[in-house]
Amino acid sequence: MTRYLLMPFRAAPLILVGVFTLLWYYAIVWGGLFGIVMDLILASWLFKYCYVLLDSVVSGNHEPPVLSVEMLNPVDEQRPLIQAIIVSLGFIACWEAYHAVGPIAGFALGALLLTALPATIGLLAISDSWLHALSPLAIGRVVKGLGGIYPLVLGVTLGGAVLIVWLARTLDSLLLTLALAQLVLMGIFCFVGGAIFERRVDLQLDTLTHGERMSARDERHHGNDRASVLDRTYALLRLKRRSEAWATLEEWMRKHCPDTHPFTEYHALLEATCSWDDLSVGDRVTNEYLGKLLMNGESGMALEALEIRLRTNPKFYPDRPAYAAQLTELAALSGRKNLSRQLVANAVVRSDAAQQAKL
Repeated sequence: MTRYLLMPFRAAPLILVGVFTLLWYYAIVWGGLFGIVMDLILASWLFKYCYVLLDSVVSGNHEPPVLSVEMLNPVDEQRPLIQAIIVSLGFIACWEAYHAVGPIAGFALGALLLTALPATIGLLAISDSWLHALSPLAIGRVVKGLGGIYPLVLGVTLGGAVLIVWLARTLDSLLLTLALAQLVLMGIFCFVGGAIFERRVDLQLDTLTHGERMSARDERHHGNDRASVLDRTYALLRLKRRSEAWATLEEWMRKHCPDTHPFTEYHALLEATCSWDDLSVGDRVTNEYLGKLLMNGESGMALEALEIRLRTNPKFYPDRPAYAAQLTELAALSGRKNLSRQLVANAVVRSDAAQQAKL
């Protein structure tokens, strides 16, 4: 979890902190009435960036986002205002409990609301409605989902708030105080987001990591390229140019079909070519695929591939007698008697055809 605390020390947040620190310093020292307005604007922008940073970490991104013009839109991002309202309502509730019931009730309610603060921040990142951040049931689900990490998140949140106050009261340099306070605040949001991301399974979130999203994107592009190759191969088959069709597909297979597991590319090509009316390419793909599987000891996958081919070409028989005999034996041993009998029958048909060819 430490890496999430260090995320604000990347290039994009550091540049933002540097710019905001100078603007804030000018607004406080020389701004006057205009400086008060500028302070409010800068605070709004900072908290908006913190929530964008929170979203980025929850989504599994390794690099923090850069502040964009869209993030500065006061209408586009309402979560900082909602969080401020939640905190204000909590303070009012504690104040009323303190004076109406007693100090113990006020402090107890305050402690309870402070305990729920990180959960409300997280809910504003993962829920569909800001109303969930006010729901005790939703807050309880987040606390339960985070499990043992939640006390750590709570400690970092409250400790960060205390640290900001301590920096403001201790440091003599206003520039240093402003810069460190912003970094601490960003670190809190990153830590909350990191905890949610690490426990996304327990929280039943569909969040994908950056690597998973890149892998999915690459898989989509690869699937499109495969579909183009299959389309060209099929077009050549329709023109009865079987040798060119096989050469087109074979080039793709040599580049993308590994000799060892995983055999996902072989399987995709098998399912595609076995549905074609022309049986030649489907048979050749099946023969190559079966050879790779048997050489790697993947007997179960070999039988499944064989069944796929026999469903569309009941007369198929492996071109290598050794592979055919091995598959027949495996089918019998695995209890697939129909498959074994079909192979034996196809062997007899092929043998008779070979004898007639000799005559």
